[in-house]
Amino acid sequence: MKLTILILALVPALAFAGAPGPDSKWTLETIDDSSGYGSALVLRQDSATTIKDESGSNDVTPQLEILCSPGDGTLTARINWHRFISSFSTEVGFKIDGGRFTWLKWKLDPSEQVTLSPSVDDSQKLIDSLKNGAALLVEVSPYSQGPETAEFDLAGFADSLDNLANECQ
Repeated sequence: MKLTILILALVPALAFAGAPGPDSKWTLETIDDSSGYGSALVLRQDSATTIKDESGSNDVTPQLEILCSPGDGTLTARINWHRFISSFSTEVGFKIDGGRFTWLKWKLDPSEQVTLSPSVDDSQKLIDSLKNGAALLVEVSPYSQGPETAEFDLAGFADSLDNLANECQ
């Protein structure tokens, strides 16, 4: 009887411990970037939520990325949606800590899955606004489809950004 109760008490704990959770940590790594950087340093985080791919059958996880080239302190913001977004520039909405959406017209890379800031100034304004935030909600409307959203945890962003900036100098 005691063994049965002990096993029943542990089952929910074991089930919870094995459940995957969203990766809310910022990672810094070197990548080979095909969109013009060559070798780049990237600070990235997976979205806490998934979205459907263009066929609507598979879940994909968007990633917020801040990139720079070694030896160049210029930072560029982009979001890899891991699904078709558009063949043209598109508007991307950013909402920090439940505030109002700020809509920016962003370009798409040749894969048509990655939205990116069209200018260094726009990237820097966005990055500066993220430094003091706790949560970011990003919205985009893929061509001929309803809006998709991604959520990012900004905890640790400012410190991670400092590390990226130091590595890029």
